[in-house]
Amino acid sequence: MDRLAAGRPRGALLSAFVAFVAIVGGWTWAAMQQPAGFDSVRESISALAAVETPHRWIMTSALLLTGLAHVGSALLLPGLRRRGRWVLGGAGLATVGVALVPLPSRSEGSVAHVAVATLSFVLLAAWPWFAAGASRIPLLRARVARPVSVFLLLLVASLALGNRAGMPFGAHERIVAGLLAFWPFATAVSAWWALGHRVGGRTVRGLLTVAALTVGCAAGGVAATRIAPATANTLHYSAQVQLSLDPQHSTRLVATTLFGDIQVGFTGLAPGIEVTPQVKASIADVLSRPGVTVSNLQPGPLELNAAIRHTARDVGLRFGAGALAVAVLALGASSLARRRRPRPGALAGAAAAWVIACGATGVGIWQTYQPDRQHEFTSTGVLGTVQRNQSLLSDVEARTAQVTPYLRNLIALSSALQDKYSPSELNEPVALRVLLVSDLHAGNQYSLMRTIIEQEGIDLVVDTGDLVNFGTVAEGEASGMFAGIASLPVPYLFTRGNHDATSATDHAILDRMATLPNVVLLQPDAQDYTVVDAGGLRIGGFNDPRWFGDDGKRSKDKQQPAKKAFEAAFAQEPSLDLLVSHEPWAVEDVPRADVAVNGHMHTPDLEGNRIQAGTFTGGGPLTHFVGEDNGEELVGQPYAFDVLAFGESCRLTSVTRYSYRNVIEGRPAYDDVSLVNGSRIDTATDPDRTCTRPTKGEGPLDSLTLREVRAQSPAAAPTGADSRAWLNTPTQNATPSATLLSGRSPS
Repeated sequence: MDRLAAGRPRGALLSAFVAFVAIVGGWTWAAMQQPAGFDSVRESISALAAVETPHRWIMTSALLLTGLAHVGSALLLPGLRRRGRWVLGGAGLATVGVALVPLPSRSEGSVAHVAVATLSFVLLAAWPWFAAGASRIPLLRARVARPVSVFLLLLVASLALGNRAGMPFGAHERIVAGLLAFWPFATAVSAWWALGHRVGGRTVRGLLTVAALTVGCAAGGVAATRIAPATANTLHYSAQVQLSLDPQHSTRLVATTLFGDIQVGFTGLAPGIEVTPQVKASIADVLSRPGVTVSNLQPGPLELNAAIRHTARDVGLRFGAGALAVAVLALGASSLARRRRPRPGALAGAAAAWVIACGATGVGIWQTYQPDRQHEFTSTGVLGTVQRNQSLLSDVEARTAQVTPYLRNLIALSSALQDKYSPSELNEPVALRVLLVSDLHAGNQYSLMRTIIEQEGIDLVVDTGDLVNFGTVAEGEASGMFAGIASLPVPYLFTRGNHDATSATDHAILDRMATLPNVVLLQPDAQDYTVVDAGGLRIGGFNDPRWFGDDGKRSKDKQQPAKKAFEAAFAQEPSLDLLVSHEPWAVEDVPRADVAVNGHMHTPDLEGNRIQAGTFTGGGPLTHFVGEDNGEELVGQPYAFDVLAFGESCRLTSVTRYSYRNVIEGRPAYDDVSLVNGSRIDTATDPDRTCTRPTKGEGPLDSLTLREVRAQSPAAAPTGADSRAWLNTPTQNATPSATLLSGRSPS
């Protein structure tokens, strides 16, 4: 049988396309989900699938899908010599092996992983050599396929040479991997056309043409809004409005100013909206009046709604004109190529593409940019600082009178947008405000924390651990950490981090914390847990079983015994509203916990119901530094904290995320402030529950009710190195018990 007729060209085309899209799309999507600090230019593709990498499932799934698709291409591609099929199939299996033998972490290597990844790359480069022959498929002819194979092998070899020469490995590897994945797809396309195939029948080809023209019309419409932006007008402001071509900006409204950006995130499916606000000259008359406030400058709801309606109409007209131009150009090009007038079917198809592009985009924008779809509000730069510290305005005004008016009107615009797009949940009365901090690492910033507690109306502090660096009480005393905690006017809930002990059996930090009058230890020892009831909201957690000086490997595995013991102890307990532990792998997928919080990673993150806090002190001496381009100095990890607001429905209503690098006159100069809709995180509903603001008493813990939950041996997990022996210990026999505590946590 002629090799040209063998195989399944349609299936080969699909599998080769899936392989290319999966690998490129996988590393792109996975990198977008990483916290700040991940560098795609320097870090490898494998780092995105490492055991301790957040959202690793994305890259792992992409590698598995890519490998299986390569196997499919090996089986289905027509015209391949048998040896070529075996080599391409082996490359696919090796790619699956890359996913199954991941790196331990982004910073740790693995001989097995490197060996499997190298085998995958080499086989993907070599298969054209073995598949080539006297074929009628152009890309499988020996004079084409073998030089290509040599070129691909040289690219693979350049990875090792480039790494030694100091080239950015991440970008280099992605170029090579993309070309290796593209060549099977190019070969499949070549085989398809060589066999004389067409894409389906006339109807299928017509539908595909309409689909492609629809995409083109949508792109043309967006481009038209950028070429000729619409203008939005209120009494004191105007703004240039256009749609964004960047997929990463989809479902986001971004207002760019000289003093920072305002970003409002929505859930839905629509192109992003970019706004460039400007101040009208008429604002000078308002600013000249005595006693002008931000509310005087802020556009009213009716004024803002009218501006939005008119701008939406103008953007729609521009979009429609741009989409129509693309449809007309496509018809004209088709007519010139065919040397005849467009047929009625072609005219109908172009009209359908234009209608679908305009209609789908319009409906998407209308449904997406609604207040109840808003989930995040962020202000950056100086704008973020003043937005959350409007009392600073008087200080700025006293020193920079010329700048203050401009700052004021930007704050007014920011406030108007925030009011417009605040979902109803954010207006619910607050039952509890929690300050979430982590990874202080002996950075005594408690005077600043007291200021935040006062300004934000905080009811209690949750610290997820790493209070000190080296696990000793002496370090905490010398740095004033314990005195600083005792000076706070609210309860301080604490779980131990991996830097808060020196060995498996060291409880010195916990014992010292237990002497502080406002501290609640959520796990005071291996056998006991404390459940905190704050106005009806239930909070619990457990310690990190690791300690300072352990080998630092297999962190995820080491969390499992403590996690299983906690789950067993709370199996018969009511669900927790807030679960606390130090490392992300400890709180992942814990049942009966509505919201989980952790630290450890020094970078803020959100994943499902898990809130990851950044480092409150920039990490102290353990700061992570990121290299800047063009020889600039290293940039340290910013300070960060979160404020969690729970409503009277006992659900999380909002998370306000703060990051900053500088403190001005005892107050943070915020670089970034984000308001996240709590309904995005806390999806639990219980209409029968009602929570109220805790009533403060004479003692620091009088506002709380504390209960002890005890896990009987052998369910309780050890707190250190002995945890390795517990990895396979059953926990089903735990018998939890609860005891009401008086006024403070057990010691």
